[in-house]
Amino acid sequence: MKQDDPRLVWWATLVVIGLSMGARAGLKEMVQEDWAKQEKRAGHLAGDRESIAEAIKRVEKLMDDLGALVQADDRQRLQQLKLDTAQLPEMDEAGKLPVYHQARWLGREVALRNPLVAGKPIVFMQRRRYVCQMLHEYLGYYYGDFGGGGVYVLKEPGRSLEVVDLIKGRLPEGSYTTLSLSWDAKTVYFAFCERGAEKPDYYAPKRGARFFQIYSVGVDGGELRRLTEDASDNFDPCELPDGGIAFISTRRGGFGRCHNPWEPLPAYTLHRMDRDGGNVRTLSFHETNEWHPSVLNDGRLAYTRWDYVDRSAANYHGIWTANPDGTNPALLWGSYTEKVNACYQPKAVPGSKKVMFVAGAHHADVGGSLLMVDPERARLAADGKDGFDAVERLTPEVCFPEGEGWPKSFFHGPWPLSQDYWLVGFSFEKLPGMSSGNNKDSPTAIYLMDRWGNMELLYRAEGISCMYPIPMVTRKRPGVIEGVVDRGLADEGEYMLTDVRRSLLGMPSGRKVKELRVWQVLPKTTHVANEPRLGHANAESARMLLGTVPVEEDGSAYFRAPARKPLYFQAVDEQGMAVQTMRSVTYLQPGERRGCVGCHEPGNNVVPTKGTIAMKRGASRIAAGPEGTRPMSYVRLVQPIWDRQCVRCHDGSVGEGKSQLKLTDDPAGKSTFSRSYVGLRPFLRWYEWGGESIDQAVTRPGHGGASDSRLMSVLEDRNHAGAIKLTDAEKMRICIWLDGNVPFYGTYGKEEQAAQRRGGAVKEPKVQ
Repeated sequence: MKQDDPRLVWWATLVVIGLSMGARAGLKEMVQEDWAKQEKRAGHLAGDRESIAEAIKRVEKLMDDLGALVQADDRQRLQQLKLDTAQLPEMDEAGKLPVYHQARWLGREVALRNPLVAGKPIVFMQRRRYVCQMLHEYLGYYYGDFGGGGVYVLKEPGRSLEVVDLIKGRLPEGSYTTLSLSWDAKTVYFAFCERGAEKPDYYAPKRGARFFQIYSVGVDGGELRRLTEDASDNFDPCELPDGGIAFISTRRGGFGRCHNPWEPLPAYTLHRMDRDGGNVRTLSFHETNEWHPSVLNDGRLAYTRWDYVDRSAANYHGIWTANPDGTNPALLWGSYTEKVNACYQPKAVPGSKKVMFVAGAHHADVGGSLLMVDPERARLAADGKDGFDAVERLTPEVCFPEGEGWPKSFFHGPWPLSQDYWLVGFSFEKLPGMSSGNNKDSPTAIYLMDRWGNMELLYRAEGISCMYPIPMVTRKRPGVIEGVVDRGLADEGEYMLTDVRRSLLGMPSGRKVKELRVWQVLPKTTHVANEPRLGHANAESARMLLGTVPVEEDGSAYFRAPARKPLYFQAVDEQGMAVQTMRSVTYLQPGERRGCVGCHEPGNNVVPTKGTIAMKRGASRIAAGPEGTRPMSYVRLVQPIWDRQCVRCHDGSVGEGKSQLKLTDDPAGKSTFSRSYVGLRPFLRWYEWGGESIDQAVTRPGHGGASDSRLMSVLEDRNHAGAIKLTDAEKMRICIWLDGNVPFYGTYGKEEQAAQRRGGAVKEPKVQ
């Protein structure tokens, strides 16, 4: 371009705009440096032909979407940029970079005029993260040795780096996590852990130890208040439509099942409290961890649940929903796929039913790729796994961490402004974590993004993450959902099943379902994987059989069950074998009535229950199972059968009519398991986290412990037909054990296991 070229005036004007937007705090230099990093991430150099062409293309799409907000002068500038790109081959490198910057400054100026962000301050958090996996991020145990961070307001996003510190030294040195804003945009909620306090003992927690506790503060910095005080970690606060606060807490107790000796990782689940911190209630009785509650546009809660009952412990962190009182927990998407390892930080998209979330990893800190799911299209595919037709990949350049590999950059804490625009934290560095190959924290900065790839830096701080950006605007409060409960049911509730025969994968022919088994999963009371070992299955749950309820001729069932217990069901045929088994849990709030259509029936399939046989009578009561099922005990449930029927031949001796398979017990109880239990292993099948599982992800109708184990066919082969005569009750006991995942123990405690090993009865566990 010549010195008198009018385009120089235009470029000078854009430079002035850029300077006015950020010279006070070095924003211009920071932004242009960031653009260069963006191009390098995309495989370009800022100013090469590809980077300029792509920038112009993105700006044009942005202008087309904003329509009337775009000025005629903007269009003229864009057109001139297109003309300039035609001359790029004739320009030297020094001439190309200004053209690139012209395109980017034009796009930035247009993007910042968007009424979704223009003139709207942003509240955000600065924090440092413990690098391991997502389980460690919210436990004060790991945050007492370092501090740093706070809660801030960015006054003029994109135009200035001026921030206001809302805490202003009123809290001691410590760590911050999880941020949210009230519906009226007047109160900010967050969690804080003081540095240097005593490490908590999660087996016997006490006040005064270092835990994350929930605080609130006004957007003007006033009224800083601590809302939780107990000896537990409390985080992820989220204001509910009725003014209460949903949050995640360890206060219920228990641990996950697959941790290392050095990491006491307690289970934390969904709770709620009043706005002032009083009236705390447990909402979720799921047996392991949950994360990131937020309110959907229809008033329900969305949150992440780690769902690994007899399945892989490193997958299946799906998005679940529930009413704000904890009733009607239901899967939205992501609990039956290994492609997306974990679905974190779900947020409702304004003006739609869609939900934006982060596709993350299990063995890393929270972060990953951005996706959007449409609940109306969410359903299981023909193979029983989550269908991807409902999911849109917003950032396909970032692979799904762990599921597809390990990305070189990641997103965190998205805040959707619409289906097309969002605020988000982003890092150019690798996702930090125990398996990602990056063992140091990777600071994130705050960006405005859109679906066309425009990405504008709003704020960053040196050496610390800036995350959870939220525009400080009043939002429409969803209507209050009142769960329908019958107080007359006290500590019980009721389940209604329309037709057990309705199944996504198709029930096997010739196996009529006669009853449902009702199982209760027992949350782990110790934190180390397989310590204690319960049986052959890897990292499995202890459980007990509450009993059975009848299934009517039309496949319907109606029964009463205890509330506040993690339950799962099995559909059982006339031979006593499970035809279909849940590998997740459900639970009831006191007085709640819940219904379902069938077993993993096709999505959005609603069938009325009024015409079913079961609903024409009163609710069934659970009929208790046999001795040795509450909790499960191999020695009491099935060893007596071997003693009566089998040990005369299977005593380990050699000779005619004898077998080397020894089915006698070890009365001394010196080994972990009995001789008979160990000897039967080759004849058994079970579900687990590992290669010996019948199926890793889903249950296929017609398959299960009793159906797939060789043991049942061996007991009825020609070698045994005349030697033993199993009674119906004995066959039922064996099937219960096989379908119950062939455990030896049903408890985690050393004393209780020792008693079970000796054949003694133990008290039924009391589970919160």
